[in-house]
Formats: sequence, structure tokens, C-alpha cells
Amino acid sequence: MLVDRRILAKITSAAYIGKDEIVLEAGTGQGILTAELCKYAKQVISYEIDIKLYRKVQEQLLSQFKNLELVNADLFKTKDPHFFDVFISNLPYSRSRDAIEWLSTQEFDRAILMVQEEFADKLAARPGSKNYRAISALAAHCFAIEKLFKVRRESFEPQPKVESSIIRIIPINAITREGIRNINLLFSRRNKKASSVAAERGIIIDANYGSKKIDELEPRHLVRIAELISLSNVRSI
Repeated sequence: MLVDRRILAKITSAAYIGKDEIVLEAGTGQGILTAELCKYAKQVISYEIDIKLYRKVQEQLLSQFKNLELVNADLFKTKDPHFFDVFISNLPYSRSRDAIEWLSTQEFDRAILMVQEEFADKLAARPGSKNYRAISALAAHCFAIEKLFKVRRESFEPQPKVESSIIRIIPINAITREGIRNINLLFSRRNKKASSVAAERGIIIDANYGSKKIDELEPRHLVRIAELISLSNVRSI
């Protein structure tokens, strides 16, 4: 749990929350950040999976903030998400990938996420590097990402063994869930030539990048192949 109120203030400041904006929070936790968000936003919708934490925050905050809506559910499995302007996430780091993939299918203005330092490096990885993954390509295609500041281990209780970073995300392109699945599929063959992987799906791709391995392709080329896979799936039905 993040307990350093100075960091909470920095997160809130970095979000630039307007009085007419709706904030969607993933991971209510003990509600410390939630309470700060309620002071600035028109409405805060906060999701928490843990029933004990949900009930605790329900007792503590609902009577204080009329602009707060608490939901006991997994946001990333919600079929009909709320409209929102700003996304804030202080989730367990095991859910960081889920957050990025989910956000890539949503319409919003900006997001502030706390992630593991190593994950932030993966998001920024370039083609051909050892950290370049499907999530790197997805993030580069869908977002402009800025690493804002690091968070000391002492800011958490209990203290984690890993370093943490706050990142700001601005959406630039959207993608479908099928597109995400196809990019992940491509990276399951990351060391194969792109033309060979495409041929397995009955697809012919541009020779200018077909000779490269999957993990050497620029995000736009991976997205193009993913789109072609989707089209081939439709034609085969």
C-alpha cells in the first residue's frame, strides 16, 4: 500500500484533474488516494476487488464524499465500463499489463499509473532490444508515455523489493481486443521471420519488413500484420 502522502499529492498534481472531470480509479486499496481524488474531481469511480478493503473504504469515505462511487469488481473484466476522463492506477504490479491492454481499447484523455521500474522500461523498449515485448509494441502504438518520477520503497507499507515509477499516458491510437490477441500471438513466435509467421496464416506482407524477425518489427508493422490476421479470420468464417 502506498502510504506516503507527499507521493499521493504528486500523483494528484500530475493528473491535472479538472472540476468537471470524471476520474476512474483501479485499485481503491485503503482509500487514501481515493479521498484526495474526490477533492478535485466532479466524480470518482473506484474499483476494488478485495471485499474487505471495499467494505472498509465504504464505511470511511462514502459519507464524506458525495461524488464517490465504489465498485467491488475487477475493472478489467467489466463489459460496460463507465465514461471517464482520467484514469488513475495504484494496482498490484502483477496487473500492470492488464491495465495497459485494457486502456488501449478505451477512450479517455489521460492516465497516471504507478508501475514497477522494470515494467516502465519494457513499455519504452525499442524493436530489437532484449526488453522489447508485445506490451512494448502495443504501448508505443497506442500511447505517448512519459516517465514522471520514481517512488522510494519507503513510501510503501510493507516496503517492496522493487523500484517503482509514476508514468503519464496520453492515448494516440486505439486497438481492438482481437488486435491485442494477435500481437501477443505474433510475439509467441518472436524469433521467427515475419514473412514465415504471416505465411502460416495465409497472409502476404510487405517484403521491406517481412525479412525481419517479429521482435525486430516496428509497432506499426506489427499492428498491420495483426489487422491482416483479423481480416483473414473473418474471410475464413
